[in-house]
Amino acid sequence: MRAIQLVLAVIMLMGLSGCIRKSVTITSDPPNAKVWVNDVYVGQTPVEVPYNWNWFYDIRLEKPGYESLTVRERLYAPPRHWVPFDFLMEVAPLKSKERQWRHYVLTPKKEL
Repeated sequence: MRAIQLVLAVIMLMGLSGCIRKSVTITSDPPNAKVWVNDVYVGQTPVEVPYNWNWFYDIRLEKPGYESLTVRERLYAPPRHWVPFDFLMEVAPLKSKERQWRHYVLTPKKEL
């Protein structure tokens, strides 16, 4: 019984040591476009946005003189973060950085 408690305690402590940090860097042409992710303003391009879930995100870019652009992007996990490997990445005493990049080209507004 004591051995089981010790093993569980070690596993729980290992879970506290690992860390996966995820971010997506959003760039645009032209630069300095305002960026919203899921209707939350996050800054101007280029901007690095942290996220927690590998899922769908609504990204909106706006810049005066250009058409606003709204896209739905899916941020995928790399294979090392798939089940069951993700558990190993979380409990390993390592820090892991997952970065993704998205680049968007804004269209100039047509003058009437």
